[in-house]
Amino acid sequence: MEENHLVLYRKYRPKAFDEVVAQKHVISAVENAIQTGRVAHAYLFSGPRGVGKTTVARLIAKALNCTGTKRPCNSCTPCVSFNEGRAIDLIEIDAASNRGIDEIRELRDAVRFVPSQGAFKIYIIDEVHMLTKEAFNALLKTLEEPPAHAVFVLATTELDRVPATIVSRTQHYAFHRPTISDISSRLLAVSKKEGVRLDQEGARMIAFAAEGSLRDAESMLGQIMAVEDKEITRAEVESILGMPRRDSAKKMFGLVAQKDVAGALSLIEELTGEGYDLSYFSKMLLQYFRAAFFLKTDPSLKKFIADDFLPDELEALEKHLPAFSAADVARGLEVIFSNMQTFRRSPIPQLPLEVTIVELIGGDKKGD
Repeated sequence: MEENHLVLYRKYRPKAFDEVVAQKHVISAVENAIQTGRVAHAYLFSGPRGVGKTTVARLIAKALNCTGTKRPCNSCTPCVSFNEGRAIDLIEIDAASNRGIDEIRELRDAVRFVPSQGAFKIYIIDEVHMLTKEAFNALLKTLEEPPAHAVFVLATTELDRVPATIVSRTQHYAFHRPTISDISSRLLAVSKKEGVRLDQEGARMIAFAAEGSLRDAESMLGQIMAVEDKEITRAEVESILGMPRRDSAKKMFGLVAQKDVAGALSLIEELTGEGYDLSYFSKMLLQYFRAAFFLKTDPSLKKFIADDFLPDELEALEKHLPAFSAADVARGLEVIFSNMQTFRRSPIPQLPLEVTIVELIGGDKKGD
């Protein structure tokens, strides 16, 4: 497939370690191991989806087989074969669909054979937590006695489901969730390369919607560019992605602060009529109460929540904060979170949010 027709997250997948976003602690350790010749026979990468676990695994594979001076150099024959997806010494296994003992036994038999082209064979097992108990036992045997030419990289989004015996035989690195600023900066750089003008607030809107997944953010940018390929604004992002307007969440927080139940219920009807995802809207409102919880606890904690809001949203939050006691905020978090669990079961789509608002505002209502 020609590069111009690739989806963005594949087209701009990092080709060198210094291009990886928000994982400096992992990159530093891995690069040092490669440079000093102290590469582990098995790594375990854990963390949320779309943060670069498989990308770093592929970079390790490329660097170990690179014949250039800089590893990876992206110009030698092995590097080019990896970049073009032709490297036969890189074996990727999706444990979600290959989770049984037979597949791991096949891997154990194949790993004995020396690499076909490079110095190392690299096995990447994605979603490794999906393996069966018997498959884990078979994998354990391989990890205990691996051949010198084999390196395993296990990736998982659910570390607690990986047996301790497996974890103990690997070097474990926990990948961080990129910040909103990390993701928006990456989106701005990608859009510039694509010849598209993406404004700052539009980039942050996409980052908010991606919820910490850089891969999802780049996919969303590609989706938006398919509709608008010249100039992308905050309003266009919200419209194309079908996101509830963030201004609505800001307005709702103000209405709750003012105890205006009629105004709040009217806003819910507007959102319902426009076809917005009210579960996602509830999550946005939950963010406001979480931020309020931080600020009520200690104003100096503002630095931990500032990146999750646009400047005007943070200003509105602080403006309405005096209307809430610390107990109000704590109760609000419980109410919103509890009612969010009922969206799938509700016969009336907007009912869980309506109940949430009535419970948040209580008996003292300006809308009476």
